[in-house]
Amino acid sequence: MRLVTSAPVAGFLLMGLYILLAVGAASLARLPPGNLTVFWLPAGIGVALVARLGPRLGVPAVFAASLVANFLSMNPSNSLAAMVGATALSALVDSCQSWLAWWLWRRTEDKHHLPLLQGPRHLTCLWRLLRISVLPPVLTVWILPLIHFALGTAELNLASYVSRVAMLVSADTCGLFLILPLVMAIRDHTSSADTTALVMTTLILGAAQAILSAIDPLLAPLSLFGLTLLAFRFHLAGAALGNLVCATIMVAQASLGIGPLGHGAAAHTVFTLNLTILGVGVTVLYMGMLQAQQRRMQENLEAEVLRRTEQLEEHSRALAVSNTDLENFAYVASHDLREPLRMISSYLSLLERRLTASLDDETRTFLGFARDGAKRMDRLILDLLDYSRLGRGDTKAQPVDLNEILAQVQADLALVVQRTGAIIQAGPLPVVAGNHSEITRLFQNLIGNALKFAAADRPPSIRIDAQPHGPLWRITIADNGIGIPDDQRERVFGIFQRLHGISQYEGTGIGLAACKRIVELHGGLIQVQSPSGEGCTISFTLPAA
Repeated sequence: MRLVTSAPVAGFLLMGLYILLAVGAASLARLPPGNLTVFWLPAGIGVALVARLGPRLGVPAVFAASLVANFLSMNPSNSLAAMVGATALSALVDSCQSWLAWWLWRRTEDKHHLPLLQGPRHLTCLWRLLRISVLPPVLTVWILPLIHFALGTAELNLASYVSRVAMLVSADTCGLFLILPLVMAIRDHTSSADTTALVMTTLILGAAQAILSAIDPLLAPLSLFGLTLLAFRFHLAGAALGNLVCATIMVAQASLGIGPLGHGAAAHTVFTLNLTILGVGVTVLYMGMLQAQQRRMQENLEAEVLRRTEQLEEHSRALAVSNTDLENFAYVASHDLREPLRMISSYLSLLERRLTASLDDETRTFLGFARDGAKRMDRLILDLLDYSRLGRGDTKAQPVDLNEILAQVQADLALVVQRTGAIIQAGPLPVVAGNHSEITRLFQNLIGNALKFAAADRPPSIRIDAQPHGPLWRITIADNGIGIPDDQRERVFGIFQRLHGISQYEGTGIGLAACKRIVELHGGLIQVQSPSGEGCTISFTLPAA
């Protein structure tokens, strides 16, 4: 809720509203049962004037508006001098009250460094609002009956003085309590709701309240549902405006002798209405403050989530660039390292051919070790080069028939299968989504490992199955080989991790690391289950086509 006007225009509008409300309230007070100035809204309008124009212009503006309003409301049977004196002194008291309420408001906010109704403790904020609403009338309005008595514009005795002061204090307190939250909501923009929707909803609920209470006074409490709706929908602005409209309708009905409070004595009606206005107002404002706080917390949470998301995206982009640089480095390093290795291997062979007649057996053995080391290094670099290429090719997923993949891998490993007498059995395999060459390498590595790490006392037996797993397929490759110790199940997927020496099983320790990378690049997981010495079961998931 946001109203933007220049200071002079806002000042004139508030002064006109001050005069209109003061004269209207005085007119209602003359209706039966009489003396029903239940709340004095000009008290709150005066504080709004001082807050909008500042004390230098606001206090004189309140004085001028009060002077005009009091003069128009004065009984014309009094002498002109008495009327002028009474209105001037009354206007001075009103302007002092408005300045005092504004000063308390500003001092409270400066002390706590927060808008009055936006603190973390809502009941404490409401107590401060009530204190600002009560103290200025208590300190000022007791002078007004004495002024009128001294100038002869009203008769006075102790009983009437006490009753008059009590009524004026309660009237100005309610006026401040009803107007100040609305002024704060406008100033602090605590509600982002559409102003037109707020005003129209409030007027509709106010009309419903007037009709229901006129039909049957027992239906009047139903207005609380409307106030609750305003507080939940429009937060503090809705609660403040709803309180004002509800209180205005209650006073108007009581002045006209209708509604739930329109049939009692004047004094009883005044205090009953005041207590009702304050009690209902505190409750509704509390709900509005709770909703405003929840809205602020939600906005802060959304802003924090957005900030964290942006940070994660930035880190993700940086990580992607870093990974790309590392992959490029590994590719270039692996490619360039092969050249000196080829030179070393070539010169070792050349030396062996030229000096073969003069070399003894030990030297030939040493040259063989060096040549084998160069070959293993070349094999290691080739595997590392292949590992760095994973995920660098076509990343668009294509349908891949695992039955065709298995047939191709079996054809590639046909000599090993024939030499070891291995038996490979497979159930129906699905069509998955992924990269054909990478999935081929995945199957080739896993089946090749099952053939390589076969038990010495039995021929290799490999079983391949597939089961649906949500949007994925779980593929299982089980063998009857030597197995993997329990404490090595995670280690085998690390790069360059070997469980056996070169003399026992050849290899570079990159095969299973490449398998894990391929599966993860396809959005799946890979696991190993292996009772040591009783075979190995490796399962992994791939997305369905």
